[in-house]
Amino acid sequence: MMRSFSLCCTLLHRAALETQHQQQIRSKHSSTQVKRLFNQNPARRRVLLKQQKELPLIENETPSLLSEPRFPQVFQPVFLPNGWSEPPESSSVDVSVYPFHVARTANKPSNAIGFLPVYTDFRIGGSKVTTIIRKTTGDLNELVKELEIYLRQNHPTSKTPEIQIRTGGSVVVNGNYSREIRRWLAGLGF
Repeated sequence: MMRSFSLCCTLLHRAALETQHQQQIRSKHSSTQVKRLFNQNPARRRVLLKQQKELPLIENETPSLLSEPRFPQVFQPVFLPNGWSEPPESSSVDVSVYPFHVARTANKPSNAIGFLPVYTDFRIGGSKVTTIIRKTTGDLNELVKELEIYLRQNHPTSKTPEIQIRTGGSVVVNGNYSREIRRWLAGLGF
C-alpha cells in the first residue's frame, strides 16, 4: 500500500512539474520585438542594406544600388609620383553637368593648379583607416551613390565600404581608397 502511494505521489509530482514547465515556456521575443526585428521597418532595411542583402522593393521605391554609373569617366588622367594629376582642358569636358562638384586645393605658387582634396586618415593606432573627400558641394547623395557604384565595380569581391556625409561638405569612406577615388574624380574631369 505504501509503495503504491509513493508511486502515485511520484507520478502526480511529475505531472505537476510538466504542467508547470509548460506554463513557463514563453516566446523568445515580445510582440514589440517581433514587430521591430522581423517586419520591414526602416531600421531593419538600413541594416540589411548595409549587409547588402536583397530586399523586395516597396511600391514607388527606386533602387538605391544601381549597377551602372550615371556619369561615366570621360578622361584618362596621368598621375605624377606625388599624386598630382592635370585636369582636362575645359573645352573637352563639361563639369557643370554633374550635380556635385569637388574643387581642387588653392593657394599654390604662381597660380598653379592644385591637388584633388582626397586624404587618408589613420586613427586608433593605425587600425582604423578612412579616406576623406573635402571641398565637395552640390548633391552629395548623388556623389555617394556614384562612388559606391565605382568602388563596387573596382572591388567586386569585397564588401562595399561604408560612406558617410559629414557636415561642412566632406565625405568619409571607411578604408584606404584614396588612389581609386582620386583616379575616379580625375576621370570625371575634376
